[in-house]
Amino acid sequence: MKKIILVSFFIFLFVGNSYSREKDLNRPIHQNIYQLIERILPKKSSQFVIENLKKEDGKEVFELSSKNGKIYLKGTNDLAIARAFNWYLNYYCKTRVSWYKEDPILAPEVLPMVETAITHECRFEKRFFLNYCTFGYTMLWWQWSDWERFIDWMALNGINMPLAITGQEAIWLEVWKDFGMSEEQIRAYFTGPAHLPWHRMGNLDGFLGPLPQDFISNQFELQKQILKRERSFGMTPVLPAFAGHVPKAIKEKYPNSKITSLGSYDVGEAYEAFFLDPMDPLFIKIQKKFLTIQTKYFGTDNYYGADPFNEMDPPSTEPKYLASVSKTIYDGMSSIDPKATWIQMGWTFYYMKLWKEDPERLKAMIEAVPENKMIILEYFAEKEEVWRNTNAWHGAPYIWCYLGNFGGNTEMAAPIKEVSKRIVKTEKDSSKGKLYGIGSTLEGFGVNRFMFEWLFEYAWDKDVANTNKWITKYAQTRTKHNDPVAEEAFRRLIDLVYNDQVSGIATGSLMHARPLLTGVKGYQRPNVYDYKELTNILSLMLTADEKSIQSPEYQKDLVLVTKQILDNLIIPVRKKLNEAYVNKDSEELEAQINIFLGIMDDQDRLLATQSEYLFGKWVNDARKFGNDSINKAYYEKNARVLITTWGNEGNGIIDYASRALSGLISSYYKMRWEVFFDKLRMNLKNNNALDMDLVKKEMASLEWSWTNQQKTFNFDPQGNSLEIVKEIYQKYITLFNSSNNL
Repeated sequence: MKKIILVSFFIFLFVGNSYSREKDLNRPIHQNIYQLIERILPKKSSQFVIENLKKEDGKEVFELSSKNGKIYLKGTNDLAIARAFNWYLNYYCKTRVSWYKEDPILAPEVLPMVETAITHECRFEKRFFLNYCTFGYTMLWWQWSDWERFIDWMALNGINMPLAITGQEAIWLEVWKDFGMSEEQIRAYFTGPAHLPWHRMGNLDGFLGPLPQDFISNQFELQKQILKRERSFGMTPVLPAFAGHVPKAIKEKYPNSKITSLGSYDVGEAYEAFFLDPMDPLFIKIQKKFLTIQTKYFGTDNYYGADPFNEMDPPSTEPKYLASVSKTIYDGMSSIDPKATWIQMGWTFYYMKLWKEDPERLKAMIEAVPENKMIILEYFAEKEEVWRNTNAWHGAPYIWCYLGNFGGNTEMAAPIKEVSKRIVKTEKDSSKGKLYGIGSTLEGFGVNRFMFEWLFEYAWDKDVANTNKWITKYAQTRTKHNDPVAEEAFRRLIDLVYNDQVSGIATGSLMHARPLLTGVKGYQRPNVYDYKELTNILSLMLTADEKSIQSPEYQKDLVLVTKQILDNLIIPVRKKLNEAYVNKDSEELEAQINIFLGIMDDQDRLLATQSEYLFGKWVNDARKFGNDSINKAYYEKNARVLITTWGNEGNGIIDYASRALSGLISSYYKMRWEVFFDKLRMNLKNNNALDMDLVKKEMASLEWSWTNQQKTFNFDPQGNSLEIVKEIYQKYITLFNSSNNL
């Protein structure tokens, strides 16, 4: 009898509190789309007419046309209509809406009409977006206004399956209390805000904790807003589920539970994460409790993300054991939500050798779940398409994903030609299996937004695979008109930089690296191409016509290309610096040091003109979460650590999330190089050898000390970007022309 009552209680919670689209039928038709239009084009929504299209063959379709001075947006659902609106913005208004709220939307005062009606059909049922890491490397300090613009961006790009993991700590707080833990224990188990993505993935516990209750409460309320807005467009957010990660302290209440350490990303033994064996009776109890409470507060769209062994070795690699893990995780989901579908990221199956050593391991995990109830995210498809060597994921449905960015690095890197070839080939391949959709699993937003917009446009228009044709239209959205010179510059950029060079795990500038005289270590691996040709492209860009040159979007591109040229230029400068040191030429060494540090200063000044390149904004947004000086300092420390040392002093993941930010260059990267150069000077003076082990130790101490500092940086753009680009070009033109590759 108790079992029947308990099951009924769970069903009541699921049915009574889960999200239901029927509730939205009472709102005015397409009100959310008109509100979207009003946010993008203030006071112009009345110039649009929105109509429904009948869905045939289950396909999403949009139509765009004009009649009687009105723009007609028609679609089979709200996302199709939003996609029609974005098509209109891109190719009639010649504007693209940024995912950053700070970027203005520049559209013509008089809206153009659509001369010939167009129709497009979406070829992919699922369009997935985001990565657990994005919630740290990009969205860490976002408030609702940031999320509102970003959700608009997702709607405009037709994304219907966003990852939605914000605010889950409030759910876990309630869960772990029910299992006998104190609030103090639970908040100490959580990491600080900056490392929550990796805590959520079961990689480490407690680092920079305890997590403040104010932050937990803020994110809980924010998640409600996020989900409400995403669902208003018809998106089906992917919520988290329990995958076995538990607090070590739970062992005190359940001493017989089977708990294993999974390590801590080398942050330290004190921060190790722990995994509960799925065969332990406690596992299913935790899964049910979490999903019940989460559904109560956040509702559900029946999609749940769970990744039991992300970058961690499982307690056993026997296929039978791995199958039991899968079965238990899914059974826990379906016991609360009979419609549950498990979303499993495929990164670990690409990244870790143990899954390639024995194909039966992955096969066992997949086949233990009912057919079509586990969807795999093909995580890094531009690098390796795992479906090709796993019998199309052993029959499981999957989503082909472009990753494109690691750690929020700001290097120019987006292999549009390679991706266009791969995805077209996959789509046409008769052995591709259950290709359910396309998506992106970017770790950070970085600098190559066009690539992600291209990807989701491809879902609706296969012709964009012709990148030569697509770039013509893209160039016009940057210049606001047809400028053959600017178009040629963009075409040459694609041929040179955006061709087939995959970004790789962390692609960064030499100036962001720990100082070395030769080579690169860690995560700074610059892409290699003809650096002089990039300089030639900048020369061409600067000869565009006046309308192009005055376009804010085009000026952003000028800044980006100039930034990359300075990144490239510092490589041959360091080579000459090293030669001077080896030759014990103090005068030449000093000259090259001055050039090197001058490039860093000019880079810092150049980037200060753009909001997305301001370290001060990153820090200021973090400090806003604090309500007094102590708390503000705590959040600033989190902000500093994540994008520099990543972990504690001497951590091996240092500079993984390096990025070109004005203020970060001047206060952190330059500081390291200056200390290094002082050692070189002293060594030449005293005829001493360079002790790199000692340098490494001293650098680790300096870096960690820097994370504890507090300083005010500019959080609003400074300077005239166009004038600074021209000045830098003239200043370094002779060096540009003599630069060499690595």
